[in-house]
Amino acid sequence: MEKLDSIDKKILYVLDLNARIPTTKIAKKLRQSRERVNYRINNLVKKGVIRKFVTMINPAKLEYSIYKMFFKFQNITKEKEQEAINWLINNDYIYWIATAKGRWDLNITIFARNINHFEEIMTEFISKYGEFILEQEFNTTLEVGIMSKDWLLPEIKLLSKIVYVGGEISDLKIDKTDVEILKVLANNARISAIDLAEKIGTTQKVVLYRIKQLEEKQIILGYTTSLNLEKLSVQFFKATINFNIMTKAIKKRVVEYCRNSSNIGFLIFCVGSWPLELELIVKDNKEFYEIMDKFREAFPEMKGYDTIIFPKEYKFDWMPLCYKATK
Repeated sequence: MEKLDSIDKKILYVLDLNARIPTTKIAKKLRQSRERVNYRINNLVKKGVIRKFVTMINPAKLEYSIYKMFFKFQNITKEKEQEAINWLINNDYIYWIATAKGRWDLNITIFARNINHFEEIMTEFISKYGEFILEQEFNTTLEVGIMSKDWLLPEIKLLSKIVYVGGEISDLKIDKTDVEILKVLANNARISAIDLAEKIGTTQKVVLYRIKQLEEKQIILGYTTSLNLEKLSVQFFKATINFNIMTKAIKKRVVEYCRNSSNIGFLIFCVGSWPLELELIVKDNKEFYEIMDKFREAFPEMKGYDTIIFPKEYKFDWMPLCYKATK
């Protein structure tokens, strides 16, 4: 557990909103020296509080839909479970993998071109490890709302910023240069344009122009941070929530409710066994259940929910290797 002071927390919050913001601008915002802010950022990286600076890339703009799978295992050894996880880690279409506690043992997110492609990916996995799967569930993600990390500054009442991933599927053509830029930026969002240009063998002018084009096309949605929650002594919970019906009016109320709740990290609208998932950053299970009790009071249409805790994340890559040049 790392003890962060108010300056560290404010730096993390500013970087969450825009991980590419120059250090000089952070220093000006916080009324600190550039050298002090630079030292703080490097120290947060060195201590492992900041895992990486990430670029939010929208798969829907590159003709990919988002699917989730939930697995409950049976009669599986630790070695065999790790083998299955390694298979998923090495699959080009798997974006996120985490072990779970609660109803499920493993949760993964897959990018696939359509439902048939998704079935093809999962059939290969299940043909290898199906004997160890007691139960499985899947859903199609319609939209993911990525909330600003207001839990870093709970003492300040903030209206959460939301970046939406998913939505309508389109096939925006990208070439080899775009792909190379996205590959680097995906997990190194603070890299300078000069260093990025040198890394992919082009010029700074080309890099800046291409990044601007990718932003305008909403392939790049923004830049943020991936934090080590364990270092911050907080936990990652998910609630899979059932409603009698998810109308447009209820959906709008959910969004507004989440914008006023600093602990919600992600809200996910989906099609499957449940229409909504909330992912929360909390101190402990007591705080999680208190938040969910308030949510239930606000939404009497809610039928119930299941709880999932994620003790370990194995893969989180905004640029899985499935993205290829299309022009």
